[in-house]
Amino acid sequence: MKYQYIIIFTLLWTINGIGQTTLKPKFVGNLSGTIQDAKSGKPVPGSTVLLYAKSNAKNNKIATSDKNGEFLFEKIPFDYYQINIKALGFSLFTIDSILLRAEKDEIYFSEIQLKDSSTMLQEVVVYSEKKLIEEKDGILTYNVGESPLSNGASTAEMLKNMPMVNANPDGSITVKGKAPLILIDEKPSNLNAQQLSELLESLPANMVEKVELMQTPPPEYATYDGSVINIVTKKGRVGYYQKLWLSAGSNGQRTGGTYLSYKSKKVTFNGHINMSNYNVIGNSRSTRQNLYADSSNYLYTKSNYDNKTASPTLRLESNIDINKQKNIELVYQGIISNMDNVTHSEYTNLNNNLQVWKANKRNVNYIGNTYNHGFSGTYNWKGAKQKSEKLNIHTGLNFGKGVNDKEFYQQFLLNDLTPSGQDSSQNQFIDNYTTSYYIRTNYSKPLVKSEKILLNTGVNFTNDDDHTILDASYFNKTTNSLNYNDLLSSNFKFNQSLATSRMGITFLLNKGWRISFGEQAEYAITSFHFLKGATQNTSNDYWRFLPNISFRKEFSPKLNSTFTYRETIRRPTIIELNPNIDYTDAYNVRFGNPLIKPTLTQNFEYNLGYNSNKLNINGSLGYNKVKEVFTTVRTLVATGKTQTTYQNISDQEEYHVNLWSGITITKKFKVNLSTGVHYNKYSPIDKIKFKYMDGGSYYTGLNYSFMPNSLTTIEASNKYNSYATPQGISRSNISMYLSVQRKLMNKKFNVTVAASDPFGLTKYKGHTEGTNFIIDSYSINNIRNFKLTVSYQFNKTYIQKLTPGKS
Repeated sequence: MKYQYIIIFTLLWTINGIGQTTLKPKFVGNLSGTIQDAKSGKPVPGSTVLLYAKSNAKNNKIATSDKNGEFLFEKIPFDYYQINIKALGFSLFTIDSILLRAEKDEIYFSEIQLKDSSTMLQEVVVYSEKKLIEEKDGILTYNVGESPLSNGASTAEMLKNMPMVNANPDGSITVKGKAPLILIDEKPSNLNAQQLSELLESLPANMVEKVELMQTPPPEYATYDGSVINIVTKKGRVGYYQKLWLSAGSNGQRTGGTYLSYKSKKVTFNGHINMSNYNVIGNSRSTRQNLYADSSNYLYTKSNYDNKTASPTLRLESNIDINKQKNIELVYQGIISNMDNVTHSEYTNLNNNLQVWKANKRNVNYIGNTYNHGFSGTYNWKGAKQKSEKLNIHTGLNFGKGVNDKEFYQQFLLNDLTPSGQDSSQNQFIDNYTTSYYIRTNYSKPLVKSEKILLNTGVNFTNDDDHTILDASYFNKTTNSLNYNDLLSSNFKFNQSLATSRMGITFLLNKGWRISFGEQAEYAITSFHFLKGATQNTSNDYWRFLPNISFRKEFSPKLNSTFTYRETIRRPTIIELNPNIDYTDAYNVRFGNPLIKPTLTQNFEYNLGYNSNKLNINGSLGYNKVKEVFTTVRTLVATGKTQTTYQNISDQEEYHVNLWSGITITKKFKVNLSTGVHYNKYSPIDKIKFKYMDGGSYYTGLNYSFMPNSLTTIEASNKYNSYATPQGISRSNISMYLSVQRKLMNKKFNVTVAASDPFGLTKYKGHTEGTNFIIDSYSINNIRNFKLTVSYQFNKTYIQKLTPGKS
């Protein structure tokens, strides 16, 4: 352990020394931007751009925007600047307090909006730089491009370090106790849970510009029962940009790849290819007491695992501007995952007197290979006269295959834990084929000339197909051959089709009031067709009408509040519906339930936010009334084993309180705090029938960033969470992530040293109670990792046909 810290210290010392001996830093930078008409969105050529230096008038300059509305001041000395923009027929536009310095030697203003001179005489904007984490209008934004975390980390690692996002023991993430909807560039990925997890693990964070956490979903996703996370990928600046990176960790993690961006006047191309290798090891133990009418017995379990994953990823994206009103986006995304996992378990059964009466050892070898290809296209149109009038049509196709082969070997032991000479071998081979296609439309239009009444409407259709073939077999020692197990084999096709139509209206009223309301109608069809297996064919279809309304009040530019009511729906996925039996754990088999129904929720939430340069606070209070809840239920069966499946239970009530605060202590040191409590209250029927317990989940997190100088950035996060389930609770100890980045060679060469869980504090404890059993568990996922990442960027940024500003 001490040697790892010595290595880290030595690396940091070396980086610091290299940084001090590199080329002398330059003391000049560039300011550029694009000027547009606020009404039409068209460029404003011929605008006069005046640059004023605060400390030295000799650095004042003047430039004229070209036919694309673009301007450039290049190689200007570091200083505080003010920009005045004058154009015939438009009001004077001023940008003040622009600080050009070593940390920020390249500043670009995109889409500067000039307003008609008849509406105002002058508009003044005070320039403020991006914070690492900021909040506005209920959206928490993590500017990943400003974070050293982005160099060498995956998107999944990055999300787990974001405020209000919590990682569960199974690796999934939650926001406010619920799984969030993940968007990429404001579009759903349309992947199932496993495919989405593989994508986030293999997608490098350095191709992400920012992540937006919407605690209250936007109108087009208002019926989703959780929060929304939008991952915004980098789009690049005019010119050419390429970044290469390599990363290696002490736990065997290896990643490498390249990101390429090219942007001209009308065409933008972005592409990345990444190769990741991960190795995760861990161990767990548990004690289960089985309770019977006249006695009880115990099961002790010890396990350890070693999971290896290799995953190449390719993403290609092109953006084509047909004209100022029309735009087309094309995206291809390919993921391949190869998994090699081994689990060793020991099971010991004890009687009421704590004497061993049965024991065995079980090895599970799991080989998995999956691929998924996704193609999507988006057509964007905006009105020429009304800027708020927009039409978006997004369509796509995903298809993939997963091969999951499991081999089980079980050795039975005597009471003294020596081999009995008896054993068994079983195989479970699963082929899974998935196909999905979708089309989503969104149209918004102002209904009055003042654009204070807005219409938002859309129609969506999604179709998902899943074909799963499971072949089970066992080794027959008598014949020395594998025999097919027809009872545990299956072959089924699953289909889910969903059509939705929605409409909403927003009123922008006086005194800072904004009122929005709408409703979504949806029709869903779900069916299972079994070609083999004992389960009967099932089908289900339903209509749902889901209203929503929100009231927002801007008390001042700094203080706002929002009250929201919405009805949401949580539909079961193939994970909850799949009836195939997973007997990886010999004493706790798992399977889905094709008969469960969707969950409906009435959500009430009040949000209050305060934003200033030094302090940002956002708090929320919420109450949810949940009907037809489906959740995992674990029961003890006659064989002494437990089985876990999904069931609809009675209604449930949820209460939650959440708080986030961002504090700027100095320009170099910033802190973010987040905390929340969620309390679930179950019905008396479920408390008696399933022994459910009312309980609360809570989390707390601390993120901070420190920039001691223009070339060094330090970022760290610490989190603790306790997650309650109907039958118990799972707690994790403090998780920690620390990263230090040093920029060298005029910021083209970056070196990052990162530590995940450096003190080994990430441990999970669980307690589960059923009607006739009690389980206490403890597990460690060895995520401790000391990682070194190096990256180098090539770039050539230019503005076409533009004369730089002159003195």
